[in-house]
Amino acid sequence: MSDVIAALSRLASTTPQRCAVTGSRGTLSWRQLASEVDRLARVLGGVPTLGTLLANSPAWIAIDLAAVQADVTHVPLPSFFSDTQLGHALRDARIDTVITDEPERIAALATVTARDTLWIDGYACTRLRLAAGAPRVGQAAIAKVSYTSGTTGTPRGVRLTRDAIETVAAALCRSAVAGSADRAMALLPLSILLENIGTVYAAILSGAQICVPDPVETGMGGSSRADAARLVAVLDRYRPTALIVPPALLKLLTVLARRQAVPDSLRFIAVGGAPVGSALLEAAAACDLPVYQGYGLSEAASVVAMNTPADNRPGSVGRPLAHMRVQISATGEILVQGKTFAGYLGEDARDPGALLATGDTGHFDADGFLYVTGRMHERIITPYGRNVSPEWVEAELQAHPAIAQAAVFGRDRPQLLAVLVPSGPDGRTALVAAVADINARLPDYARIGDWVGAAEPFSMASGELAPGGSPRRDVIERRYFQQPYDDRQQAHARFL
Repeated sequence: MSDVIAALSRLASTTPQRCAVTGSRGTLSWRQLASEVDRLARVLGGVPTLGTLLANSPAWIAIDLAAVQADVTHVPLPSFFSDTQLGHALRDARIDTVITDEPERIAALATVTARDTLWIDGYACTRLRLAAGAPRVGQAAIAKVSYTSGTTGTPRGVRLTRDAIETVAAALCRSAVAGSADRAMALLPLSILLENIGTVYAAILSGAQICVPDPVETGMGGSSRADAARLVAVLDRYRPTALIVPPALLKLLTVLARRQAVPDSLRFIAVGGAPVGSALLEAAAACDLPVYQGYGLSEAASVVAMNTPADNRPGSVGRPLAHMRVQISATGEILVQGKTFAGYLGEDARDPGALLATGDTGHFDADGFLYVTGRMHERIITPYGRNVSPEWVEAELQAHPAIAQAAVFGRDRPQLLAVLVPSGPDGRTALVAAVADINARLPDYARIGDWVGAAEPFSMASGELAPGGSPRRDVIERRYFQQPYDDRQQAHARFL
């Protein structure tokens, strides 16, 4: 039996009236949540592969848990995917049933053979039956397929077993010292694997309350935009103790903390998904925000290493979780072994215990803390032979208050270039000062030699951001530097 479902059953028996999930439209006790999961598990009986395209809500959580209980392969479909990406996922996973609050979007991308309304905790969802063809061989043993963008932008389906997922969830409970007094809030879409495992499964294993306001209440748009006023209001209403945030959201929380607009209830803010600049970590620490940086990837069921309250070294991503074995190859690549994925959809099955090459570069310090320095294929070698990770420089740029987003380039170019998105209305003037400030703190080989201002923020919709929030440099470079860089470009305007 699933450890998460066993914990849910135990909580429904021992603390039946205690609040389990609270959202924008109501709450569910542990007994009510378990009852709803039982009912939905019967509804899902016989479904080979379930897709969900739903906004964050208690209904999302109930459906996900019902899929676990019914041993149904669940494919969370991110709403921030483009229609092309979404259509690919529907076909690639051979999804035969979709539960959604965007039925017409699905209907435009697949052949619908039947539809009806499914009520979940008073929330009306549409259930669509699709002409999907036969399920993939071996998919019945897979608990979840998590889609992550490949280097071309076409999503890849990461096949994960229940054992891998629940091992990571239990490890996160221990790392965060989670308990029944905690209130874990989901700000990012639950279709993101880390939010699903870290906020839902880890909370249930620890008996913590799950807070899942809908995107309208949080002010979060997709996984890359946030409304500061709404975020302040939602934090004040739910008073969470634990959050998972990307660096951009940590930057906003730091600004709010300076204004004393962040509740004192927070005790654990996990940050990951992209490199975090040292200046941002220092600013968060100065505001007494309890920030703990971690590292992971979908292929390792979301988390590989994590700083903890008892063992925190800012700048590192912490020590590896107890079940993970991590080593550094001769070329500097991070290699992990433990509970990892069972292969990509459409490719041969993989032994989840086999060694996994992450594509990330890094090193350990003398005390066993892991540092992630960049991506193998993104590494820039300057004309003078120095190695530069664009992720490092981007993190330092984005830590500056005047810069919201940054993408750095330099391969086959005489100096590093950047495309910058300003944080405020000052535009070019603020960016000029920001670049000068950052360059003064960087070694000479990592300084920005030239930059342009972006015409608009990077987004998932434009294809310029990956689901985790990192810039898709190939897309951005084609847009802003279509011609090979040469000295003539230095005469161009630097703000678009």
